[in-house]
Amino acid sequence: KAEDRPEAVVARLYEAHGSTVVAWLQTSLPVKEAMLCDLLERPAARGCLPLEQQGVRLSFTPFHVLSILLVLRQ
Repeated sequence: KAEDRPEAVVARLYEAHGSTVVAWLQTSLPVKEAMLCDLLERPAARGCLPLEQQGVRLSFTPFHVLSILLVLRQ
């Protein structure tokens, strides 16, 4: 769960094999909005991530950590 937003969860993901990759984050949660955030869960300057039928598309560089704030429908 997000610290300051009861309607949100934070997913932290990382690339562990030293590759540049594209991945899809899929969930059964009722996601209304997805955005990159920092470790303190503040939204990143790049703003919202588009929600697509396959989920949320993420790009990783080697050993990169991404934090994604998922705002859920109430």
